Amino acid sequence: MDTASLTRRLGIGLVLGLAVVLGLGLLADLPRLIAALSRWQWSFLPLVVAAVLANYGLRFLRWHYYLHVVGVHDVTSPVSLAIFLSGFALTMTPGKLGEVLKSFLLRQVNETPVSYSASLVVAERLTDVLAMVLLAALGLGAFQAGWQALLIVSLCCLALIVVVQQRELCLHLLDVAGRLPWVGRFAGLARNLYESSYLLLQWRPLLAATLVAVLAWFGECLAFYLVLVGLGTPGAFSLLFQATFIYATASLLGALSFLPGGLGATEGSMALMLTQLTGLTRDPAIAATLLIRFATLWFAVLLGVFSLLFFQRRLATT
Repeated sequence: MDTASLTRRLGIGLVLGLAVVLGLGLLADLPRLIAALSRWQWSFLPLVVAAVLANYGLRFLRWHYYLHVVGVHDVTSPVSLAIFLSGFALTMTPGKLGEVLKSFLLRQVNETPVSYSASLVVAERLTDVLAMVLLAALGLGAFQAGWQALLIVSLCCLALIVVVQQRELCLHLLDVAGRLPWVGRFAGLARNLYESSYLLLQWRPLLAATLVAVLAWFGECLAFYLVLVGLGTPGAFSLLFQATFIYATASLLGALSFLPGGLGATEGSMALMLTQLTGLTRDPAIAATLLIRFATLWFAVLLGVFSLLFFQRRLATT
């Protein structure tokens, strides 16, 4: 991706992000919101960053494991890490599908077809959703809310997995599609995508990747808990429980909204649930929402941009 295109996408993301921040600011009492933000204890920042980085580290292990599952063994760990982090530069796309940028970078390294490695991004998103469902499900017994939506999402994910595992059926459908006008020319790309998806969605790699995803996303739930404690909310296991449920549910809603980065849907649902489930008033709830989104979403984008620039410069000098 050229610099102009990246700059344009980032500019759009920043404008949307600023709009969300302004919208939340209008919902809050601005002086009280500023006062709430100023009360946050900066001593919690290293812990929040460490929890977020643990999320990234575990997700990188899943990415590198996925490369081996689909037969890509000639990418060193440092290069694989640079590719993985570079994908964060396009987090501000619907459903994070802009992270398919990793497939293009991988092609630059070892000529792996994009149509073959794109399934890695799909598998990442699928296991992320499953992990969020499992984390959110922890709160269903206590909060009695949202179980219908979680059930629907779970069934849709399971249906996709089961269908992909029906190899003979899928290959037959691909053969039929390949004989259709207009559609047939994409048959080769579709078959590449299916072949790698079939490997990734076998039960063993699927369960392993989902377990890693649960641990990874719990890291960001923990970061959210630390943000709340840093704002003065008494730390307790019940608060960690609430933070996990709220963060996972809001992230799911943001992903399902298919808005760039989940902007608006994630922040709105997170602030609302904080007031309803934890007893926080509106202004501290919005302050917590802004802080965790800066520590996760925007930190990821910034890290991705630097990684992408580093990666492209390294390629240019080799």
